[in-house]
Amino acid sequence: MNLSDIFTNDSQKPVPKPNAVRRLSGDDGPWSPEHVRGIICNPCYAGVGPYPGLVPEAAWVHAAAHTIHEDGAEQFLVNMLQMLRESFEHAHLQFGEAEDE
Repeated sequence: MNLSDIFTNDSQKPVPKPNAVRRLSGDDGPWSPEHVRGIICNPCYAGVGPYPGLVPEAAWVHAAAHTIHEDGAEQFLVNMLQMLRESFEHAHLQFGEAEDE
């Protein structure tokens, strides 16, 4: 099996929709399960990219592994990609900071 086989064999299979939400600083509303998932599946909280680590890497890894066990690898990966896209689209902001209108 080669690399193109790996990517084409499952490319028609649907993937779950993201069910994680990025919480911005200054949001005083209640935390939702989607906000918690947004932190657990976002490696930026462990210091990836331009962001300083806000949680120890080992703690992030253990929480991520637990979430993968609970929600499944595909759901976790979809959420992680979504959170990374959102984090790096706004990399000029401090982590979790809301963009000025």
